[in-house]
Amino acid sequence: MSAHPATSELLLPRTDAGALAQVVGVVVLTAAIALVVRRERSLVTLVVGVGMVVLGAMGLRTLH
Repeated sequence: MSAHPATSELLLPRTDAGALAQVVGVVVLTAAIALVVRRERSLVTLVVGVGMVVLGAMGLRTLH
């Protein structure tokens, strides 16, 4: 069963512009969540760590 075209393009972009938009979205979302939880240092560390893992996975996907 195939996913909706818009959903599959968000998850696995086929163009460089789509990949760049995906990276910008992850960075903005990570920063926004970190700002929301900024008073609790451990939550900020968790949010930034998860954001780095997601960006790392995206980087590994580009090497593959």
